[in-house]
Amino acid sequence: MLWSLGCLLLFLAAIWRAKRRFPHMTWWEFIIIRGSNIYARVMHRWSANRPDPFPAAGPAIVVCTHTCSADPTFLLAVCRRKQLSFIVAHEFYHTHPIITNVLDTMGCVHVRRGGNDPTAARRALRRLEQGGIMCVFPEGGLAGVGRRRMLRGKAGAALLALRSRAPVIPVAIHGGPRTDQLLFSWLVPSPRATRAVFGKPIDLSAYYDRPRNRRTLEEVRDVIEEHVAKLANNKNADPFGARRIQRTLNGSKHGHFS
Repeated sequence: MLWSLGCLLLFLAAIWRAKRRFPHMTWWEFIIIRGSNIYARVMHRWSANRPDPFPAAGPAIVVCTHTCSADPTFLLAVCRRKQLSFIVAHEFYHTHPIITNVLDTMGCVHVRRGGNDPTAARRALRRLEQGGIMCVFPEGGLAGVGRRRMLRGKAGAALLALRSRAPVIPVAIHGGPRTDQLLFSWLVPSPRATRAVFGKPIDLSAYYDRPRNRRTLEEVRDVIEEHVAKLANNKNADPFGARRIQRTLNGSKHGHFS
């Protein structure tokens, strides 16, 4: 009994000491972010190719491959900032009050599928103006996982990048569950170790003063997707294969960029 109590006290002391390293976070924010780190390491043997890649202050846009529903934890696991928000499909945002509360705490933005959502775009831009980090999964859904390829997305991230001029950080997730089954990805340990590979910020300054028409947005989208595809195709990647990804990006006209 005394041994169990002692272990519990040591555990609580360790949590309290860890929290003191993040005085800018509330306890709820600390639990979400640091809990994601523990979850990703234990359940999915997570690692990253570098320490926290996000700017110490100010806005940023993160564009990442989408491999399973647990992907957000693989980005949160490396983060030391509390302003890490995601663009989330409306139906998932309101799955359960607890989930909605967590996403609200993180400053996430819910978007309706199937077309433009100007309200969601304004909310995302507001988060960036407030100095937050917006994370976008350009494929929108997980249809590409079953086909073992990346799907072309719409130009949502391109629009955010041009209007905010925030740095764009590409990311690719390797290994992990790679499934479109919601509960499976969260509750079953990954058969392969998960690794988040972060690239250098993409220089889009050549596009800032160009008209924000469809052609410009599509060009910027293609530039962003090319950087993400290169990270997905590095020699340590296990999933799709460089030729398949590039062929899909060059030839596909489908996809959803929320």
